[in-house]
Amino acid sequence: MRNRIKAWLRSRRAGKAISRAGQLRGDLERRGVPAALASALAERLEPRAAALDPAAYQVVLDAACASYAGQRRPARPDAAVEIQRLVQDFAVELQKLDEGLRLLSTYLLRIRDRARSDEQARLIH
Repeated sequence: MRNRIKAWLRSRRAGKAISRAGQLRGDLERRGVPAALASALAERLEPRAAALDPAAYQVVLDAACASYAGQRRPARPDAAVEIQRLVQDFAVELQKLDEGLRLLSTYLLRIRDRARSDEQARLIH
């Protein structure tokens, strides 16, 4: 009997989760999000949406729709050039960092070798 009750409770919870996900999907689609994306978003948002009050739920929907609208906007023509320049500048800075780390590593190896040779000179066997 307990197993039946547990199974019934699980099915009720699963049904509520499915209906919440369906509601989320429908709300997103009504706001202009394509069905495939709305379905994926609904699956990810469903666990969190259960604990939200109606105002917070609307804010989450607004945020999801705004993120989709932001992705649809065409990029500026000069954006690719600017991004390429930023990536090149970042690569130059990484090279500088790599060179600094190599110098530091070499310096630390010399200190270690010097400490070992000093230690060996002090030992009497």
